[in-house]
Amino acid sequence: YTSMNKFLLCFAFFVGSSVFAGALSAQARVLTLSAGQLSGKTGATVCVNVSASGMRKVISMQYSVQWDSKVLELVEVKNYRLPGLAKDNFGTHQKTSGLLTCLWIDDTLKGVDLPNGSPLYQLCFRIKGKTGTSSSISFVQKPTPFESVNAYEQMMQIVGVSGKVTAL
Repeated sequence: YTSMNKFLLCFAFFVGSSVFAGALSAQARVLTLSAGQLSGKTGATVCVNVSASGMRKVISMQYSVQWDSKVLELVEVKNYRLPGLAKDNFGTHQKTSGLLTCLWIDDTLKGVDLPNGSPLYQLCFRIKGKTGTSSSISFVQKPTPFESVNAYEQMMQIVGVSGKVTAL
């Protein structure tokens, strides 16, 4: 090898490593929220898990959850498993229209780490739709837009994976 070849080889390795590290860094800044899938008889109450993947040093997140209010009625939000998450983190003033807002901040500002697929809380719905009807449970940006930040003051992308409740 000539010294120029060694330089180019080292440069290529450095650039390739930087691109790979950048891809890992970008991937690490994605927070995925998922709602479960359940079914139940009309009149029954079912509780859907809302879980997260990518919870790495997360210090805040906000978003909205939407469902078909003709099929489901929100009864309560419970089983909070994210540190500092409580009833006061949810805006229920539009629940009769099928909307719930969520805003959470880690008061320690150290960031929260959770294993992928960790449940954060449960949404409990009374099924009021007729047999065979269903409603998706979706993460939406209105009225509260997606926003999440990690302890390194980096914005995190929120990706929502819809769930579903079906009336039997």
